[in-house]
Amino acid sequence: MVVGLALLVAGAGRAAADPVPVRSGKVVLPITGLAVDLPKDPRKNATWALSGSWSLSNGGASYDGRDVIDLKVGDTLVAGNWVHIGYFDAGDCAKVVQELDVPDRWTAQQKLWGLDFQVAGGTWDFENDLGKKPAIALCTPGPSGSSLLLYHFFLEAKPPATSKAALAAIAKDKLLPRVTKAWVAGATGPTTPATLPQIKQRGDIAAARTVTLAQTKLEVALPSDGFVWLARSGDEGSDFLDRMAPSLPDVTLEIGRVPAMTCAEIMPQMIATQKTFTEPPPAGVPFGWTAYPTLQLDKTRERLVCKDVAGAALVVGLMATPATTPAARDFGPFAPVLEALATAKTP
Repeated sequence: MVVGLALLVAGAGRAAADPVPVRSGKVVLPITGLAVDLPKDPRKNATWALSGSWSLSNGGASYDGRDVIDLKVGDTLVAGNWVHIGYFDAGDCAKVVQELDVPDRWTAQQKLWGLDFQVAGGTWDFENDLGKKPAIALCTPGPSGSSLLLYHFFLEAKPPATSKAALAAIAKDKLLPRVTKAWVAGATGPTTPATLPQIKQRGDIAAARTVTLAQTKLEVALPSDGFVWLARSGDEGSDFLDRMAPSLPDVTLEIGRVPAMTCAEIMPQMIATQKTFTEPPPAGVPFGWTAYPTLQLDKTRERLVCKDVAGAALVVGLMATPATTPAARDFGPFAPVLEALATAKTP
């Protein structure tokens, strides 16, 4: 899982376009979507260098992405940080931090910035001029099932030499508590990471690609909308598109297709069997689509739109967390995906 920092790997060609330099202040991290107020480092010529990367693997069924926040003093790197948010294949946080694959790995549990973190650390070999430096991974779970995973690389001239020293140093860090605070508060901002020059695509599978949805059998050409989507199959006839980048707000589109029926015929039947939530119609509904009452689900709400396409009712539900924000009711950013679904090849 750990592969070299965007600024630090030598001999791999150009890792990405130039990172964005920021002295301090509010930024939106493109991969996670977190809105973070970067601290000002007191050292002269100290600058944060912002970049990131993402990749699709396993035929487009698996995703990995991270924001990279490096600290430079002049031309010298003194610290590196990765920020991940997601549902990790390794399992819970205790297992996730053990993905820090170093020969002298140690583990711990630590209270940091008001949260309980699972921690692992050890010596990372950059296999370049940086040599071997201490690294630390920190993971804390969120209420929705996803986790915040942070990596910090100690790159200064005299890094901490023991696990105790590393824990003490990370507790005094100025950046990571602000990242954690933004995550706890759900502070996010709009971003289209797949379009940004400082964000690198790792691997050969592009965000804009054709996927075949397992249940509806629609062959969908995912657009170049700046997002990274994963397709997965439901178990009751519907499919899902999960937005992976940005990670937040957490967005899923549910897709259903009912042949030989119109929206006017099927939607009243479907809504009659569900619990609904009374609210104004969603915003940003593209022309040709009709909005219907919002479903109140166990843990979220689903805003529904429908369009008659090729002799079938095409139903799309928008589920976003948190469900009560204006962004969770806005189909506008997803209009290119709705268009792709409406023009998809049908079985």
